Amino acid sequence: MSDETIYKRDEKGKKVAKALKTGYMKLKFRDRSINISRMISIGRDENSNIVIGDDPLVSRRHALIEKEGDSYYLMDKGSTNGTYLNNNPIPKCERVKIKSGDVITVGKTKLEIL
Repeated sequence: MSDETIYKRDEKGKKVAKALKTGYMKLKFRDRSINISRMISIGRDENSNIVIGDDPLVSRRHALIEKEGDSYYLMDKGSTNGTYLNNNPIPKCERVKIKSGDVITVGKTKLEIL
């Protein structure tokens, strides 16, 4: 291992940063980007990690995204209107594996996995 200091803004630093795996996926929601480091709850409830209060088709505790090992899973928490992954409904209370590029729809709201 080298003792050399690498600056993230120079060319070498940019290459090193790009090569490093981050250890989490990101979720794009409206104009925000949220890291999914362990678990994200989605719903109208104010205690959710992602609160979607302006979409009446979203349940209070609508869905959950969680990390297990290097994989990520989506689960519909028994919502009234269901949760969709890439325009396909997912079974209620069953975990479905998700990956970068997937689009989750709860109510009329879309969330993209980055």
